[in-house]
Formats: sequence, C-alpha cells, structure tokens
Amino acid sequence: MSIKRQKSGKGEKLTITNLRVFAGKKEILKGISLSVRSGEVHAIMGPNGSGKSTFAQALMGCPQYTVRKTGIWLGKRNIVDLPTDERAGLGLFLAFQSPVAIAGVGVLSLLRTSYQETHRAAGVDKVRSPFIQNTLLARRWRAAGLTVSEFMDKVKSRTDFLHIDRSFLERAVNDGFSGGEKKKSEMLQALVLSPKFAIFDEIDTGLDVDALKVAAAGILKLQKGGSGIIIITHYQRILRYIKPDFVHVLVGGRIVESGKADLAKQIEKEGYGKYINNEKSII
Repeated sequence: MSIKRQKSGKGEKLTITNLRVFAGKKEILKGISLSVRSGEVHAIMGPNGSGKSTFAQALMGCPQYTVRKTGIWLGKRNIVDLPTDERAGLGLFLAFQSPVAIAGVGVLSLLRTSYQETHRAAGVDKVRSPFIQNTLLARRWRAAGLTVSEFMDKVKSRTDFLHIDRSFLERAVNDGFSGGEKKKSEMLQALVLSPKFAIFDEIDTGLDVDALKVAAAGILKLQKGGSGIIIITHYQRILRYIKPDFVHVLVGGRIVESGKADLAKQIEKEGYGKYINNEKSII
C-alpha cells in the first residue's frame, strides 16, 4: 500500500483515545487519552516502569505490543492498524531511547532513504523504489519538495546546527557511537525528516549540559517549524530549556495528572511519591 504524505500545516492534531496496550496478557497502558496540536510541546513524565516507553512505541506501531479498544488519529485518519513505515510516511517520528547499531549502513544513506520514503513524490511505486547506495545519483531521487542538491544542503545545515562534524555522516549508524552521539543521530534524523509529530523517548538521558542544550535547541527548531512534540522524560533537566505547553504524569499505565510547565517543577521538588502511593491505594 502506498502512502502519500500530506502537507503539514496549522491545525494538525494527533489524538489518542483510550489507549490500552498489552504485552502478552499483561496490560501496561490502561486507557490513555491525549491530544497534541501542531507546534505544541507535551512532556510525559513518570518513574521507571510507568509505561512511558511503551506509550512511545505503541504510537509508532511496535509489533511487540497489542493495542485494544483505542484510536490513534493523525488528523482525520485512524492509524492504529497501520504498520510503522506507513505511520512514518504520514508524518509520525520516534527518537528511540536506546537506538540500535546498523552495521554497514551509513548515516547519510539512512537519512536519504528515510527522507525519500517519508516524502515520496506523487506516482512513485513504493515497491519499486530502490534503496540509494550512491548519494550522488540524483537521477534516482524519489522525494518531493526538495531536489537532491537542496536535500544535501539541508543535511549539512542540520549537522552544523547540532555541532556534529560532517564526517559523522559517513559512519555506520550507531556503530561504535557514544551515548551522546546516538542521541545526536536521532535528533539529526528528526530535523532532516521534519515530521508532523515527533516523539522523543528520554532524549536527555546520558547527555552533558552542552549536549542537552543542543538537543533542546533541536526540539525548539522542530516546534518553530510546526511539528507537534512529545517529550518523554524522568526529570525536568531538558524542560529547563524547553517550556512545555502541557505536562502529563504517567504512573502505573495511567495519566494521573496533567498541568502546565509548573507541574514539572513541582515533580522535581516533590518527586513521584504521592502519585505512586495513590496508585497503590487504587490497586
């Protein structure tokens, strides 16, 4: 099935209704509802084991999980039954908490192929679209909106923006990368692909202060471009540089409180103790 990427614009919305997610027979997420508009930043905070990463992966269609009685709407389309690649083609992006190494695949090759697959030119058959091996073969370019030269300029500008040496583009994806380099690689993918909605699963983990500021600048750049953002984190450290429009506390597979940016400061000061105790009392 071929998915034609819709143009992004004001008024886009990602709507999750009553999201229930199971790993085998175990229910991990127990009815989450959330709505994210273009240009909004939502922070999902919670202790270890609360279901934050499961939430991110379920939105992206990870086959490890079973989703029941829910809707995941991207605009007017319910994407809950679509595979991951088709969700990506419609403008959904996930930056992984622990991205895996892909030996033999260069960062630039991944960026170029991903861009072509998510920004497909009209009339191009997905099945026949080749993986690009030589990045200079413009005649094999299959993406809409940019020429191959403009795409390369975009990649280089985003690399410079993240303070990444351009030699990074020729390395194998995450192969031998430090923790910080993996997170920069995920952020570079997001900035190049310009998704409608981007989910960052603990993008701040393992980053020093300087790298954290760079990651925050990348998220703000996406927001300014109109992307809706979901930041999943334990702590407030990255939220010191990004003021979220909404903060949601996820405990025991449920959103137990939502509020504005001050809620993150309250959690930093008081911790999750009261939410965990309330969850135990419910059980």
